[in-house]
Amino acid sequence: MSIEESADLLYTQLLNELISNYDDFIEIKDSENVTIHKTDVTAALSLQATVTTIITLLIQILVPDDEVATNITEQLLAAQQVTVQKKTVIQIINCYNVTITLSDASIMNSVQILTQTLNVLLVEAGIL
Repeated sequence: MSIEESADLLYTQLLNELISNYDDFIEIKDSENVTIHKTDVTAALSLQATVTTIITLLIQILVPDDEVATNITEQLLAAQQVTVQKKTVIQIINCYNVTITLSDASIMNSVQILTQTLNVLLVEAGIL
């Protein structure tokens, strides 16, 4: 498998996993005039999957020992899986004139940490 095919496969798997672990459930019963504002996080999840894929490929290239590189990659992916799971359940029962705003900064925090990790790897490799 070429590096491009490997990267594409890894990105697709990561994005699907991130999307499946990120869920909001809103139940509205016997309520009127309920307004919900929700931020679409798909682009942020895609960015997170992209940066993780780049870090994974960079580790595979920079670490000469395949076993060590695989171990580092598995640890990175396991840590990401733990931080990504987000399930929100909101129940609105017998309410009137309610406005709910849903947003999530945790995804961008995760992307920021991954980007800093990527930056360190690039500096250590002498690329930056």
